[in-house]
Amino acid sequence: MQLLLKSIDFAARAHRDQRRKGPANEPYINHPIEVARLIAECEPATSQDILCAAILHDVIEDCGATQDEIAICFNPVIAGIVAEVSDDKDLPRPVRKARQIETAPDLSDAAKLVRLADKIANVGAMLTDTPIGWDRAEILRYVDWAEAVVAPCRPVSPALSARFDAIIRDVRVWHLEENQQTGT
Repeated sequence: MQLLLKSIDFAARAHRDQRRKGPANEPYINHPIEVARLIAECEPATSQDILCAAILHDVIEDCGATQDEIAICFNPVIAGIVAEVSDDKDLPRPVRKARQIETAPDLSDAAKLVRLADKIANVGAMLTDTPIGWDRAEILRYVDWAEAVVAPCRPVSPALSARFDAIIRDVRVWHLEENQQTGT
């Protein structure tokens, strides 16, 4: 429990000035907490290391933390999982997105759990707090891309996979209903 609380503290401090991209302007820390919660709900026997990695999953790519720093503050297992799911922000966004699809099959099972829960949370945000400026076409492109990233991760957790399917279905139904209402 102590290590998990330490990871929440570390992530909260690292993300302290960040907000989600939606109109609610939610504190960013809510996202990694949601990712860890999803894993804990769907896979209750998940190790503390994986839950800590879920909390810390964006601190390398978004906050400038290093894998070595995480290994020293926590342990090399947590640092390795976080590194696996971290994008290289020096690369252009389209390249980073393509790499997530390419590397997903080779992730460890622990990293696949984090990746799967992360995509559930991000796709779910399309319903509750869509990023400002995103239209329906962009939302659906994101959903299609998320499905491609998640496909090789599904076997690690049928429960998370089912949650992903449910949220994808909800987003697509919402899109169809919106199109019918607007006549587009």
